[in-house]
Amino acid sequence: MSDLDSLHKIFPERTHLFSIGNSEFGLPIQVMRIGNLQPKKRALLFVGNVHAREDYSSKFVMKFLNLFLLSFTKDSVIYKDVAKYLDEVDLYFMPVANPDGLKIAHEDWQNIEGRLKEISQIKRMETYAEWKANGKGIDLNDSFDDGTHALNQSYNYSPVPCSEGYKGEFPAQPIETQHIQKFIKETMPLMTLSFHTKGDLIYWADSKTHHYFNGIDSIINQEALRISNFSDVPVSPNPSTYGGGLENYVRYKFGLLGSCVELSSGDSARKQFPDNEFNKRVWRKAWKIPIVCIENVIKYADQLEQISKKYQQN
Repeated sequence: MSDLDSLHKIFPERTHLFSIGNSEFGLPIQVMRIGNLQPKKRALLFVGNVHAREDYSSKFVMKFLNLFLLSFTKDSVIYKDVAKYLDEVDLYFMPVANPDGLKIAHEDWQNIEGRLKEISQIKRMETYAEWKANGKGIDLNDSFDDGTHALNQSYNYSPVPCSEGYKGEFPAQPIETQHIQKFIKETMPLMTLSFHTKGDLIYWADSKTHHYFNGIDSIINQEALRISNFSDVPVSPNPSTYGGGLENYVRYKFGLLGSCVELSSGDSARKQFPDNEFNKRVWRKAWKIPIVCIENVIKYADQLEQISKKYQQN
């Protein structure tokens, strides 16, 4: 959050920093918009740390945001044509969607000291470092209202509040989920990228909505795979396994593009790889993925708007 404040001070005319609401424990969920004073109709959204322990995701969102902004002052030359992109779209960044969970995973109790007893009573898989849920023990990425709440039961399903696998009693029960859904409804980003770990792969389509996009989602996914060398993932066929994620919500509710990008190679351990391996495991492979998405959303913006409008009418 202090880094967002700093970037806003350095680039006051290009950045707009605000909170979309507070978490269950009262921490702000902050968003930074890059664009002109008046928001554009067309936008993309980049989201990190839906899952608490997966802070490679917030690192990725923040590093991309930082280098994108530094391109305006030529302090970085990684990303070209940044000004041209902003003629067409706004970019929204939500580095930490789950601030309570992130604090728990790092055992950083500052500002949530009064919740320690409540946290300790939640069922925990392994140590706090593997914590995945929000502060109330609900997995945010199983909680979005995509019409599959009654069906969705992931491999690590828990019937009670837990450090992972509990989807809540009803769709969008967590306050964080409610804030994010409201923000998306108000903003209607043509594409939402939700970053997670692990796998080096992208979940990009589901059987309920894939056909609506007329192949645009396939084009974007194939380009993202080509420049990252991530593994190809087929269209998710079964709502009982793919439901409840942010990417599923934007596709199902609004007919908007949504992808879940799993950063870093997969393994069986719940704990994330060391922070000092981020560049090697993540950045070196994935740094072009956001630009591929931005360029293609701009290219197909008219069609994507028509698809979403028609989808919602149906």
